[in-house]
Amino acid sequence: MKTGDVIRIIAGKLFDPYTLTLVEKQVIRVSRATGRVLDVSPYDAQAQAQVGEEVIDLSGLTVLPGFVDAHVHLFLHPYTETSWEDQLTKESLVERTIRATVHAKRTLLAGFTTVRDLGTEGAADADIALRKCLSSTHVGDTTSNALIPGPRYFCASRAIVPTGSYGPKGAIHVDSEGIDGITGAAVADGRDECIKAVRRQIGAGADWIKVCMHLYVCVCGH
Repeated sequence: MKTGDVIRIIAGKLFDPYTLTLVEKQVIRVSRATGRVLDVSPYDAQAQAQVGEEVIDLSGLTVLPGFVDAHVHLFLHPYTETSWEDQLTKESLVERTIRATVHAKRTLLAGFTTVRDLGTEGAADADIALRKCLSSTHVGDTTSNALIPGPRYFCASRAIVPTGSYGPKGAIHVDSEGIDGITGAAVADGRDECIKAVRRQIGAGADWIKVCMHLYVCVCGH
């Protein structure tokens, strides 16, 4: 890797999540292309940065590793702005996807470098495509084809629910699943249907399987 592709961060203190301690005077080397940490080592005042390396001096600050949020919905925004049903039935898939990209960037800038999205809530499989746009880097690659900034993104795609247990629901056809073909989750009843639904989710590329049972008890499995 070329020196110009590396960012050197000097940390006054670095939180070590394995030992739960603050380690003093550490140097973190990060790939500019992928954002991945290359290595962490003790700071040596005699060791100068390589020519072309960008140096970020945080020697007077404490550096924390990226936070992880295990339950997000990037395709939703606060219900104080718009209700859940209106978001699903009155906002287009394009609008909801654009909102998701904004939420991804804000989440990253808030310090969360990894998230688990537990359902698109009516946005179908858009999270699978969003994951690709956030980062298409594979293990071992030194470059990234990410289109937008965001955290490492794990998807559950469509939650699996029993018939009649999830919305949105119309006021006229109250026994129908969804409104105008929009459903908040995938409907499956019984063992065989659930097996098929899980296989469809895995085949689509879901990282996690989310199952919502009666009384809205949610179970998430890897």
